[in-house]
Amino acid sequence: MDPVPPPIEEEARLRRAHVRKVSLLVTSVVVLGVAGFFRWAFATNWFASAGGVVSLSFIASVPFACGALSVTIGRCFGSDNWPLHAIFVPFGTMLLGLAICVVAGIEAILCVIMAAPIVFVAAVLGGLLAHFLLPRNHPKPRLQVTLAVFLPVLAAWGESAFRWPSETKDITNTIRIHAPAAKIWPEITSVRPIDPEKLRESWIYQIGFPRPIAAEIDRPGVGGTRTATFERDVSFFETVTVWDEPRILSFTIHADPEFIPHTAFDKHIIVGGRFYDVLDGTYRIEPVSDNESLLHLTSRHRLGTRFNSYAAWWSVRIMDEIQGTILEVIRTRAENEAKQP
Repeated sequence: MDPVPPPIEEEARLRRAHVRKVSLLVTSVVVLGVAGFFRWAFATNWFASAGGVVSLSFIASVPFACGALSVTIGRCFGSDNWPLHAIFVPFGTMLLGLAICVVAGIEAILCVIMAAPIVFVAAVLGGLLAHFLLPRNHPKPRLQVTLAVFLPVLAAWGESAFRWPSETKDITNTIRIHAPAAKIWPEITSVRPIDPEKLRESWIYQIGFPRPIAAEIDRPGVGGTRTATFERDVSFFETVTVWDEPRILSFTIHADPEFIPHTAFDKHIIVGGRFYDVLDGTYRIEPVSDNESLLHLTSRHRLGTRFNSYAAWWSVRIMDEIQGTILEVIRTRAENEAKQP
């Protein structure tokens, strides 16, 4: 039989377990509350010059501060479980906070997916740095808490002092079509209504991105207006700039944020808004043989975030799916036309 621990040791063990539970509960509630407060604050005009919720101050410094705050609160309680407060509480509270944002409709799933890697890394990094850099028996733990809470405010002030240039990104998709250029050209100038069941199931549509429906042109030639429609009453107005039949079709793209329903996209990534826009597009048909062609679709995008390189990585993958599904529809239709006698 195992020896029964002395009453004093057992009492100390129970006390430590109680401290862990209380510190875990208090830390989680406080950290989640602080994160929620800053989510509200960064959505106001107070932090608009820093970029609001689409800023490094919010996406990186808020979870970083929450991680540091978790450690300082744990030490205020005398908790000796540093992995809990430096890693698991920051990660868990950020995960819960993101889930609440999705369920409550505060953020779109796409925004949460894009932000999650930065949020999780920043939260854990803040916890680990606080654990290794801050004294364990600091005489003024409240000062540590105050500094952690005000870190996002200082970061936003610094971020608003810099001008962040916009960047453009070209994205090209190519598909091989067993049809001559003459059969492909009519399918790119106007796209007949697309049956949603004919579209490949892509992850972007599963998380709520509008599916393409059709594209109609009012007249052939340069200056014609091509209207591309998507689900949820989303329309893009494209003015033809190059009409080289049957080789090249180029057009500028105009997306009016006031015309696009607010329910179609998350307000932070709405096309034509402050942070993202689609500028122009080009279809180019490259004949390979008499009955085979390569169809290239290129679009140019403007990125105006504080983290354009990271946003561009996501933009490429999102547009790759959208352009890829459109090209697949065109291929199917052109090949069916080529088979007609």
